[in-house]
Amino acid sequence: MSLPEKQLSHFQILAPELVFQICSYLDSQDLPNLLPTCRYLHHAVSGYLHDEASKTTLQVLSEAKSNHFYGIEFKKKIKSGGDDTVIGLDVLIEAIETLLKEKTKSVTMSFSVSRESIRPEGHRDLLLALKAFSYTRPASQFSINSLTAEVSPDELSRVFDVRKLTRLNITFHVNPWNKIPKYDSGVLDVECTEYRDGTIEYRQTLREKAYEKYNLPSPEILEDISGLNKLLTRAQNLEHLQLYPMVLHYKKFRPLKSLPPELEELGNTFKNLKKLRSLELDEFLFHASFFLPAPENLERLLLKNIQYYSKAWWLQFAKYKFTNLKELYIDYDPVFRQYSTYESDTPFLHRDGTLKTPDEIENGFKLENVEIKSLEKFIYERTHNSLFNKHFCFPVDLVPCIVRRNEGLDPKIKRALANRHAEETVEKCRERLERVIRDCRDVVKSEFMAEFLEGGFRDDGLEKCLSSYGRYVLGKPRPGV
Repeated sequence: MSLPEKQLSHFQILAPELVFQICSYLDSQDLPNLLPTCRYLHHAVSGYLHDEASKTTLQVLSEAKSNHFYGIEFKKKIKSGGDDTVIGLDVLIEAIETLLKEKTKSVTMSFSVSRESIRPEGHRDLLLALKAFSYTRPASQFSINSLTAEVSPDELSRVFDVRKLTRLNITFHVNPWNKIPKYDSGVLDVECTEYRDGTIEYRQTLREKAYEKYNLPSPEILEDISGLNKLLTRAQNLEHLQLYPMVLHYKKFRPLKSLPPELEELGNTFKNLKKLRSLELDEFLFHASFFLPAPENLERLLLKNIQYYSKAWWLQFAKYKFTNLKELYIDYDPVFRQYSTYESDTPFLHRDGTLKTPDEIENGFKLENVEIKSLEKFIYERTHNSLFNKHFCFPVDLVPCIVRRNEGLDPKIKRALANRHAEETVEKCRERLERVIRDCRDVVKSEFMAEFLEGGFRDDGLEKCLSSYGRYVLGKPRPGV
C-alpha cells in the first residue's frame, strides 16, 4: 500500500511569478528567513534573493562606511597560514565587489561583535545584510566561519548565518535557575534560632523544606536553554566551541532528580555535533549538576572554574566514555572566596545541596575510577589547599584515576602529575598531623599514661606515642576510646 502524498501548502500551489510578487514586499531582513522554511520557498526565493542581497549588501556597507563605525571587527583569512588580518569596511566592500564580478573569487572572514553593535541603533542592518548575502552564496564563495560574540545565543542565530560557522566563542548571560522566597541572594536566614540550633541533619531538613517548591527551573532559564539549543542545532559545522555563560554564583542549587526536557534536548543536540573537535567551557552550564555529553569526535576539552561543579557532575564525568579525547585541561579560580560565607553548613554540603558523608568531610570526595582512557595530555592547576577542600567538590583521586587508566599519557606529563600528586599528599599529611597533634594531645597523653601504668615501657615510649598519633591521623582511634 502506497503512503499518502503530503498535502501541498498554499504557497506551493501559487505560480512562481506570484511568489516573487509577494516576496517583493519583504525587506532584506525578512527575506533570508524564508530560505530554511521549505524546499519550495528556498528554490523560489533564492534567485530573487540572490540579486536583492547583492545590491542591498553593497548599499548597506557603503552607508555604514560613511557613518561612525564601532563594535565590530572584521578579519580576513590568510590562505598561507598565520594570524588573520584585521580589515576595514573599504577592504570588505572591495572584496565583495570582486566576488560579484569574478565568480571564482572567495571571501572567508572572522568577526568579533559586541552586544551594542547588533542593536537596531548599532549596526544590526549591516549584519543582517551580510547574513542575507551569506544565504545566497556557498561556503566556498563567502562565509563568516569564525565568530567571537558577547550576545545571547538566540540573538546570534537571528543575526548571523551560523550554518557556516566552524569556530565560535560566545559570552552570554544566564538567568538564575530559580529564585528563593524572601532571600534574593539565595541564602537561608542563618540567624534565625530554628536554623542556628540543632544537628546538621535537622538543619538540612529545614533547608530542603524551604527549597521544596523551588527545585524546578524558571521559565526564563528554560528560554536560555532553548536559545542555545536552537543555535547549536543550526551550527552543525562547528569544529571549535568556547562557551562562557555568565551565572550568578551565589544562587543555590538543589539536586536534579531528573533532567528537564529542555536540558535533555540540549544534551542530544550537543552530542550530535559530529565535526566538533575542541570545547572550552567556563564554569558549569545552566545547573551545577548538568553534565554536557561530549560528541564522539571531541579531541580537546578545557574546563575552567571547576570549583562550581557538583558531586553529581563529577560522577557523570567519571562514567562518560570520551572515545577520542586526547587532551584534557582543568582549571579553577584560586582567589575564590564567597562560598566560605554564603552558607553556614558549607563544609558539610556538596554544591547541589546534598550532605557530605563523614568520610567526605574528613578525606574529600572520591571517584574511585574513570572511564576515559584515550588521553595523551592531562593538565590541571594546583587544587589542594584547606579552603578548596572544605568548600568545593573536587575529587581528590582524579589524578590517580586518570593516570591509572590512560597509558598513552605523555611520559613527561605523567612524571609531572606524579610529582604534584606526591607533593599534595605530603602537604595534606602535614596539615592532618598538625591538626591531630593539636586536637588529640590530651587523648594520646591519657592513652600513654594508661599503658605505662599497666606495664611500663622498656624505652622512652616515643615510638608508642608516635603510633598512637598515627592511628588518629589515619582515622583509626584506639578501640573503646
